Amino acid sequence: MGEEELTAEEDSADHEHSAEEEHEVDEELLAEGVRLFGDSVGQLAADDVDRLLRGLPGPVATDAVKDLLGNKLDPRRLKNVGALLVGTLKKRPLGRQAQAVERLSTAVFATFETKLGDRFENPSLDDLREVLDAVLAEHPAAGVRCTLSWVVAQGMPAAEAARDLLLSDERLRLPEWVEAAS
Repeated sequence: MGEEELTAEEDSADHEHSAEEEHEVDEELLAEGVRLFGDSVGQLAADDVDRLLRGLPGPVATDAVKDLLGNKLDPRRLKNVGALLVGTLKKRPLGRQAQAVERLSTAVFATFETKLGDRFENPSLDDLREVLDAVLAEHPAAGVRCTLSWVVAQGMPAAEAARDLLLSDERLRLPEWVEAAS
């Protein structure tokens, strides 16, 4: 019986190892994701941040504002909050930018999840292309660009498909990415 338990544990460990290998991301892809993410955040405008905030539930929006500005103010009552937030966001180190973008992307992720359904966890490039129009109808292109570049930079299972979409769709692709690819 002890041997059977050990074998079951070994099988479990092997299975966990295999699952980790399935989600391993190439270091070059991660480095490219960091570059894409930095460029995406650099292109965010105040209006984009305002639209992202309006799409968030009140408490999440308040937390996002508090995280970036240090205030517990209701962002729906502030004027020009996008301008305040985008300036602060761009000055943050990359790791803090990633935390803020993850929070600001809550509604974008929710739209992707609704549109993709069970394909949400690991969509293909074709899956992402299929739902992109619906996502862009609800969210600013710059916000979707930041969300997808965050996915690449974090090495999520959809990282490769997200990167390919960012580089191939003219609504998301930045001019410097075209030049870099040439």
